[in-house]
Amino acid sequence: MSSGTRSIDLLPSAGVLLLLLGWPPVAAPADIYLRVFGLACFYGALALAWNLVALTGLLSLGHAAFFGMGAYGAALADHYWQLPPFAAIGIGAVLGAAYGGLWMATFRRLRGAAFALATLASVEIPKVIIDNWDAFTFGSLGVVGISRLPTLDLGGRVLDFGTSLTAQYYLLLLFLVVVGGFHFAALHSRWGWAIRAVREDETAAAALGVNVPAVRAQALLLSALLTALGGGLYAHLMGLIEPPLVFSLHLSALPLVLTIFGGRYRAFGPVLGALVLYPADQLLFHRWLPSGHALLYGLVIVIALLFCPRGIAAWLSWNRRSAWKSKTSG
Repeated sequence: MSSGTRSIDLLPSAGVLLLLLGWPPVAAPADIYLRVFGLACFYGALALAWNLVALTGLLSLGHAAFFGMGAYGAALADHYWQLPPFAAIGIGAVLGAAYGGLWMATFRRLRGAAFALATLASVEIPKVIIDNWDAFTFGSLGVVGISRLPTLDLGGRVLDFGTSLTAQYYLLLLFLVVVGGFHFAALHSRWGWAIRAVREDETAAAALGVNVPAVRAQALLLSALLTALGGGLYAHLMGLIEPPLVFSLHLSALPLVLTIFGGRYRAFGPVLGALVLYPADQLLFHRWLPSGHALLYGLVIVIALLFCPRGIAAWLSWNRRSAWKSKTSG
């Protein structure tokens, strides 16, 4: 992509990052705001990871499988081997990536609705196994007593990731930045050009020398790894997990909703969707509709598809470009 197009993504992304870094010390927010916006960063990272696959032209409805595998891999590694939390999270991430490899081998010929339905069904396989393997996974009782994240001493500055909501917020923001870096590369690099070619026309891409199976495999494995990493992080932050919690349809659908609303083809689109929708859901709609606040996500999908199909990030970028052209021409 051109340097101008990269700037359209890079400048707003940098602005959002600076805002996320700077607001806690300035605002001295209450705990609920740290928790809500920390989780908004977390779900924004999951949306970015999900979009790595969507950018290749495939629609996944089963990313909760990777999340759950990562969560259980980390939790069981912690329980049976007493590994340090970050090492256990790494085990969970590898386990999720391995399941992504199984997807790659099994679903490689599927496209469109067939691929989406296959991914949705694949969530039930590990969920049912874990739910019934009482001797190893504790079944429907879940895993409790998962070790909290450690405390780090950085030159006299203590970061207690186990109990401090501020430290947890910045850890989740770091997770967002890491995943965001991969997502930016998927849009603005040589690899990103290959992804775009595969999405637009597989046959033409192959004729131009693009290794279509390899590009899709890279995107899927990276997406699975990052999503499973989020699952392991979630397990250690919460301290307990159970199959319905980490293999839920909600975890497969939410990244899709955030991405469609924010914008699939902008580096900051899914993050923008998460930072707008999740706080609105938790701080506003949840109070008014405690048992039906998820209605917000359904309305968002309908409105976005009807009036802003490329997402609000694309709409904002278009308006910035239009304003700049008007200013320079005038």
